Amino acid sequence: MVALRTEMVTVNEQEIWSETLRSIEADSEGGNLDIWLSKARLLRIEPGIVHVEVLNEFCRDWIRERYLERLRALLARQLEGPVEIEFHLAEAPPSAAPPALPAARPTSPAPASQALHPRYTFDRFVIGPSNQLACEAARSIAERLGDATHPLYIYASSGLGKTHLLSAVANTVAARRPACRVFYLPTQRFVEEFVHAVRAGGLEAFDRKYREECDLLLLDDVHVLRGKDGTQERFFHIFNALYDRHVPIIMTSDQWPKEIPDLEERLRTRFLWGLLVNIEPPEFETRVAILRRKAEDEGIRLPDDVAQLIALKVTGSVRELEGILGRLAAQAEVTHHPIDLSLAQDVLAVLLPAAPVSCTIDDLQRAVCSLFGIHLSDLRGPSRRHSVTLPRHIAMFLARDALRLPLPTIGERFGNRDHTTVISACRRVASLLEHDAATRNIVLNLRRQLGLP
Repeated sequence: MVALRTEMVTVNEQEIWSETLRSIEADSEGGNLDIWLSKARLLRIEPGIVHVEVLNEFCRDWIRERYLERLRALLARQLEGPVEIEFHLAEAPPSAAPPALPAARPTSPAPASQALHPRYTFDRFVIGPSNQLACEAARSIAERLGDATHPLYIYASSGLGKTHLLSAVANTVAARRPACRVFYLPTQRFVEEFVHAVRAGGLEAFDRKYREECDLLLLDDVHVLRGKDGTQERFFHIFNALYDRHVPIIMTSDQWPKEIPDLEERLRTRFLWGLLVNIEPPEFETRVAILRRKAEDEGIRLPDDVAQLIALKVTGSVRELEGILGRLAAQAEVTHHPIDLSLAQDVLAVLLPAAPVSCTIDDLQRAVCSLFGIHLSDLRGPSRRHSVTLPRHIAMFLARDALRLPLPTIGERFGNRDHTTVISACRRVASLLEHDAATRNIVLNLRRQLGLP
């Protein structure tokens, strides 16, 4: 175990950090370390906390989104215990210029290849009904760059794949048309560049860069423009200039144009000129596919039943799914325990603590009977007809999985059955959830109806 100090970084601590970065670099495509991660600096290591300095908020958010779980796992292995990472923003001099734009230019393509995540490609974007239109629209622009003249506006909540699609477009264009000048940046960086240009007297160069030197503009989180009148004015004219030059523009946001407050109406109208598409939270099958793809990318052995369990419990964003998987892998690495249902249930219990459930087993039984059209006496009785046994098994499964009732209690409430019968019923339903879509829909509907976790 290393000696921990807060005054300065020891040689041993710096080696731990360097080894962590080398491991991530070795796993990356092309063996190149992400430019933003390479600029992160270890400040100190305290018990359970690693303090890291980053250039700015953009770098912090970039690293959190793409590397946080991997960093935790690697550091936990070396420090022999779970750790959290606390980011600190570097104090830049007041006159310091903002970081260079990660643009792909014919004379220096390296910055784009480093700043863009190499795995954020269309091939690695898991497509489902919830995101198919957005993916097809983005791919069409990337593959038919010269023919794409109308803007694309992608709306989605945080963590559903907007940034992945923007990176996929940039990666595709960079590979197919190396001479194409791709400007890919978060809107916050566009705002910072504009403010710096105003203060430094460089508005002419700022305008020329975006109006004349850009062949594809990819702008992430365009809702950041709200309330920034000066930046909106400048972007309005840049938008018009690019549109007149038939330069494709793709924007993402977590709000529809009409929902963005304090946005100039003429700019809102420009956003509505093109195609507007949204990305919904992924369906169960898509969530399972996302987990399998992420596990494959990270070299994690993920059993099917564990993927099914996580997908059943985590119904929100892609980022949340990937975060759960990363934490599960870190837990397995630290405890030297294989990833299985038992470990997954322990991790989910900590990360997704169950809210108080007002539903009782009587409520559950009545809801199941109503759904299947059977009598409560049949559900609790000795009948072995398939029309009764399947509802009974589902009710037992939910009583165990959602209500967390003891096996003997469940057996007692279902006609004084032995606890081994309950175990068998739960295993059967767990197997059906993996292979049978109809059973999955029934269980999900019951959970929603009864407010079960």
